[in-house]
Amino acid sequence: MVAELQTVSREACTAMIEHAYAMGYMDAKERERKRKKALREKRERKRYFITQKLHGVAVLILTVVAVKLLDGDATIALFTVPLGVTLIASKEMLIINEYYWKCEEENGICN
Repeated sequence: MVAELQTVSREACTAMIEHAYAMGYMDAKERERKRKKALREKRERKRYFITQKLHGVAVLILTVVAVKLLDGDATIALFTVPLGVTLIASKEMLIINEYYWKCEEENGICN
C-alpha cells in the first residue's frame, strides 16, 4: 500500500514538473515573439524617419535645380526650403504612407 502511494505521488510529481516545464517553455516562446515584434516595429519606425529625411533632402535638391533652371529666380525656395528643412529636422510623422496609417490604427496618435 505504501509502495502504491509512492508510485502515485511520484507520477503526480512528474506530471506537475512536465506541466511546469511546458508552461515555462510557452512563456519563453511568447517573450521571444514579443521581443521580435518590438524589434521589427523599431526597425519600421527608423526606416520611416530615414525615408522622411531623404524626402527632405530631395526637396532641397529640387529647389537648387529649379533655381538654376529659372536663372536665379528663387521664388520657389520660399516654399520648398522650409518644407525640406521641416522634413529633415522634425521628429513628428509628416509623410502619410502605409506605416503612418498602421501607426494611426494601433495607437491613435502617430507622434
